[in-house]
Amino acid sequence: MRRLALLTLALAALAAAFPAGSLAAPVDLKVMTRNIYLGGNIFHPIIPPATTQADFRRRTGELWAEVQHTDFTGTRAALLAKEVKRTKPDLIGLQEVSLWRRGPDGVTDGSTTPATTVVYDFLKSYRRALKRAGLKYTVEVVQQEADIEAPIDQGYDVRLTMRDVILVKKRKGLRVTKRLKDNYVADIAVPTIEGTLTSTRGWTAVDGRLKGRKFRFVNTHLESAAAAPRNAQAAELVAKGGPLRVKGKPVIVVGDMNSDPNGTESDPDAVNVLKGFGLKDLWPRIEKNNAGFSCCLNTSDLSDTDSSGFDHRIDLIFSKPALRGTNGKVVGKRVSDRAANGLWPSDHAGVVLNLRLR
Repeated sequence: MRRLALLTLALAALAAAFPAGSLAAPVDLKVMTRNIYLGGNIFHPIIPPATTQADFRRRTGELWAEVQHTDFTGTRAALLAKEVKRTKPDLIGLQEVSLWRRGPDGVTDGSTTPATTVVYDFLKSYRRALKRAGLKYTVEVVQQEADIEAPIDQGYDVRLTMRDVILVKKRKGLRVTKRLKDNYVADIAVPTIEGTLTSTRGWTAVDGRLKGRKFRFVNTHLESAAAAPRNAQAAELVAKGGPLRVKGKPVIVVGDMNSDPNGTESDPDAVNVLKGFGLKDLWPRIEKNNAGFSCCLNTSDLSDTDSSGFDHRIDLIFSKPALRGTNGKVVGKRVSDRAANGLWPSDHAGVVLNLRLR
């Protein structure tokens, strides 16, 4: 009897020390980072620099033809939705969510007369594909980034507006309490024979709560063309007042960092800036026996016949403090993931991790 009484007292003490719910089952949050690809080689018109207007407009015309060939609306959006249906992420950080517009025939003055006729709206097409797959996601944050316009050899202007987007699954107990976004101060201006084109980048973020556990989710796409602005953008993320400066809850960061932790295809400097702030690269912690390669196809028209191009990691997921996880997947990198016409979902693969909130 004495032993039973002591046990009862011990259990009562535990109940007082740990309020109801504090010893509940773990809360899992599944996150995805997905570069859905703007549709063509954006560097084609500028590398090497065109020396005549005719050459520049020929190259921009070839880029526009490639965007049409890679067929986001008719082919790729459905492939990307299939990935979501298979992995069921709670939060998705999307990059290169492009809006392509054209101007009227005969007007070739670049941004002087902004093109307004929508030809491809990747966000609209992606949402439609999710709905057709029976999936319910809300668009929580959209951040406009580069907005560039140039003439093509067919006699009109084409305009590309890049966006980063956060989608959140409609799930019981998952709630967004705050939305944030901004552009980086650091950018890169590219002079061309038709005028200067500026690559603007940015970030999106939400504060959320899942079954009482708080978190911040940040999505970004760092500069690909040069290391200096890329590293400066990473520094802005962790600087005082930046989106990673949060207290009292974990911060999860996803995105196309264009910085390889292993230094295989690009320098690791931007990743090292994030790690220096205390962020942990989660894939090698959770999937120790899987390299997690997510980048990138060898061809810009998505015509690769094998997956050999996926040989390094730049699509990354971090957290501070380090969160544990139960599993991870890389999607969109198998030959069987292609459409019947041979197109891949994107030039990148997507990365999904199931994380355990503290």
